[in-house]
Amino acid sequence: MNTEPDHIDELIANYLVGEATPEQIALVDAWKNKNESNLRYFNDFKVIFEKAASVPVNGGFDTDLAWQKVRSRMSGEAKTIPLNPRKADYKYLLRIAAGVLVLLTVGFFTYNFFGTPSVESVELLAGKKTEADTLPDGSGVFLNRQTKIEYSFNKKEKIHIAKLAGEAYFNINHEDSKIFIVEAEGVFIKDIGTSFNVKAYPGSPVVEVVVEEGEVMFYTEGNPGVYLKANGKGIYNKSTKTFTVAEPEPNVTAYKTRFFSFTNHSLDMVVATLNSVYPATIRIDDNLKACRLTVSFNDEDIGEIANVIAETLGLTVTKSGNTIRLKGSGCGEAKP
Repeated sequence: MNTEPDHIDELIANYLVGEATPEQIALVDAWKNKNESNLRYFNDFKVIFEKAASVPVNGGFDTDLAWQKVRSRMSGEAKTIPLNPRKADYKYLLRIAAGVLVLLTVGFFTYNFFGTPSVESVELLAGKKTEADTLPDGSGVFLNRQTKIEYSFNKKEKIHIAKLAGEAYFNINHEDSKIFIVEAEGVFIKDIGTSFNVKAYPGSPVVEVVVEEGEVMFYTEGNPGVYLKANGKGIYNKSTKTFTVAEPEPNVTAYKTRFFSFTNHSLDMVVATLNSVYPATIRIDDNLKACRLTVSFNDEDIGEIANVIAETLGLTVTKSGNTIRLKGSGCGEAKP
């Protein structure tokens, strides 16, 4: 005759939480001592219970309610153990154990998953002035005017991403195990121990990357792009979706250093470079655009710079608010 108790898993659960009646305790003791397979099944169940119970649980988690759910599930899925059981059904045991672990630790993992964000984020903005800042990972960043950076760190994937709109110089706090990527206008710049400048204004037809130190990968999702080393420049054309490599201009980071070096540059280019850095605007007439200029400036006031240009090319200077106008009949000989 089969005297095996029904719903043995529910009886063991009651036994382990101390809610079994004396009759149930005797029944479980008799069952687990009947043979080695039953005892192994009981001990495995007990180990799972003890490990689950040791997991720190948020104070708001109701353990009694969890066990009620466990017993409720067990009562619907309970298995009758035969008198002479074959090898323990470990797949079933694991299913029961997993249910116990999930229910007992739901409060703990819910707190950690939802209470602590998996993505850390911060936003940096530069308006009419340039801004220097430090990202949460320790990397330095210098933002040109009208620039926005949305930094995020995905803790699960361990990826640092800086979404850029504008122009910024990055000095990455490099670690071999860290992935740092700048995303700008559909392209990606992956750090490989680097200091680099990215120019990616939304209205511009191109994205430009100039590497000062180290190396970067400059690519899109569908294009492996180019590999840039120190003193290298990469250009991505948004319309043709192509990458090219070029020589970097000498004043790429002048907005950061305020050091300018012009060697036989057209006045038109000189003025455009200065206007991209200073809040005041220099304006010239068309007849002056082709004038050539060789000069350097080191963190000087824009008014003083305009005076030097005027003196060098024989021009006159007038000021009105934030506008500086250079005028002349043509390009005069440089004065000694």
